[in-house]
Amino acid sequence: MNLQNLRAFLKVAEFEHITRASEELHLTQPAVTKIMQSLEQEVQLSLIERQGRRIVLTHAGRVLQSYARQMFALEREMEDALASLRDVKRGEIKLAANTTAGVYLLPSIVARFSALYPEIALNISILNSQDIVEHILDWSLDFGIVEGDVSHLPEGLHIRFFMRDALILVVSTAHRWCGLQSIRPEELGNGELVVRERGSGVRDMLERDLASRNIPLKPLLTLTDNEAIKQMVINGVGAAVVSLMTVQRELVNGDLVQVPVTGMEIHPELSFIQRSDKQLSRAAQVFSSFFVLTSE
Repeated sequence: MNLQNLRAFLKVAEFEHITRASEELHLTQPAVTKIMQSLEQEVQLSLIERQGRRIVLTHAGRVLQSYARQMFALEREMEDALASLRDVKRGEIKLAANTTAGVYLLPSIVARFSALYPEIALNISILNSQDIVEHILDWSLDFGIVEGDVSHLPEGLHIRFFMRDALILVVSTAHRWCGLQSIRPEELGNGELVVRERGSGVRDMLERDLASRNIPLKPLLTLTDNEAIKQMVINGVGAAVVSLMTVQRELVNGDLVQVPVTGMEIHPELSFIQRSDKQLSRAAQVFSSFFVLTSE
């Protein structure tokens, strides 16, 4: 099977659109269409189907996508391994972090690493914890930083705990809860909270804690960004349970106020994860060792 054709197939799968894929590949649309037809003839299976203007993968297409990702991950590992024999300071690392770690923890670590190894390219994505695990398992990433309970994560991952956070309830100075000594957990479930999307480690831990008390979470508003949640709370839209790491500045400035919740203490763990069976490039090995030393 032609590797260039597989690369084109992965772009079509990524963009779900022939024209966008052809622009990214610097090929004509008919050329990409012909590649897709050639692949389907080769495997004797339909790989894509049209849903309006969008293209989606068939089951066979998803199977091919999974194996193609593994093949190109191995190709990159091979290139990095050979490059490391020439120069240990070269290479590329693909890393993803959850929003909390990616915005409030990772920048200082990346700055120090890049100062020591300026020719190692860091390709960093900010994703929720669930998506990070999926991309680690499908070979798209070298490493991931996730927040929350890792006991339910799938097998095949090497997991290294490195830090404990705390989830706290915050409100604006104008909120009716401001100034209270504490509130009951039951008050959090009734359309009071601005929360992260499903798949977020913070939301998962909050829902688990409330569920253990038979309290269903009924969000006031759902957002995918911590900064947006903070601004909503500061402007009086609602309250939020957030990582302490993300609101330290606002607590000091008085923009937000912490309100204790009776009997509720949630201390999520931040963990560094990778596939157990992934052969790391020399550059990735260097970053892994550096991260462990830096975060201890």
